[in-house]
Amino acid sequence: MRMRGFVAGGLIGIAAGIILSRRKPGSVEWFVRRADQLMTSAKHRMIEQVLNRRFGAEERSGEHACKSESGSSWNTIRSLINADARVKHEAERILTEAGDAASEQDKQH
Repeated sequence: MRMRGFVAGGLIGIAAGIILSRRKPGSVEWFVRRADQLMTSAKHRMIEQVLNRRFGAEERSGEHACKSESGSSWNTIRSLINADARVKHEAERILTEAGDAASEQDKQH
């Protein structure tokens, strides 16, 4: 893209914004809100695509298909935890702390 085209497009956009704001004052605000909604939905779609590539689309589709099976979500959580050594270590630490706290509560009762 040439600089000349970029500047011309910017000037045309500014002129269109001025004309719209004079004729219909709420139209510019509506346009900005709509553009924000489109950008947000595009961001969510891109994040979902990255997660599908990272964790595999077949795992997610299998999870939705087997929603009634007991434990399928726990198996997914276990596989995600076991995939990364740091996450696994942190999960074990949290479980140990939670177990210690639960045993202390049992002693008090």
